[in-house]
Amino acid sequence: MTTKIALACDDVGFERKEEIQQYLISRKDAEIVYDPVKTPEDGKNTFARLADEMCELIQRDVCRLGVYICGTGIGFTCQANKHWGIRAVMVSNPYTAQRARLSNNAQIIGMGARVLGLPYMEQVLDAWYDEPFDFATAREDSKFNLLEAKASDYRNLAKPDYVAWNMGFEPDEA
Repeated sequence: MTTKIALACDDVGFERKEEIQQYLISRKDAEIVYDPVKTPEDGKNTFARLADEMCELIQRDVCRLGVYICGTGIGFTCQANKHWGIRAVMVSNPYTAQRARLSNNAQIIGMGARVLGLPYMEQVLDAWYDEPFDFATAREDSKFNLLEAKASDYRNLAKPDYVAWNMGFEPDEA
């Protein structure tokens, strides 16, 4: 089954984003539904705007996953986490990438082109992408913490009217 995914970068991560895009399409059968940065100049000083756009796409259920590549992956994920229901994590190794998905059902990862070489970045991406969160097999602590995160979002953030799905806090209804 093809997975819809959003992909963005800044000017520093542009070349790596292009390589990861080809990897996602050719090796993961992903459908890239968002890729606004077509030249390095398009990504200059845009991480906040791109984070806002990617988060809204996920909230509207256009896609449920996003990848951002810049120098470190930090700034974008900080901005993304300001959005209701979004769990974005900067990852720099396969284990933390895997745990981001399996423990937190993180929809977005940020990776650093200045931190990771292409082959290792592919391994990190695989660890996050290949093993999705499954409510049937997830640890009870992980499911409990997702509900706590949802309650925190309701306390601290405004839920937009356009949120079109449960944001991965709970299983999809059949």
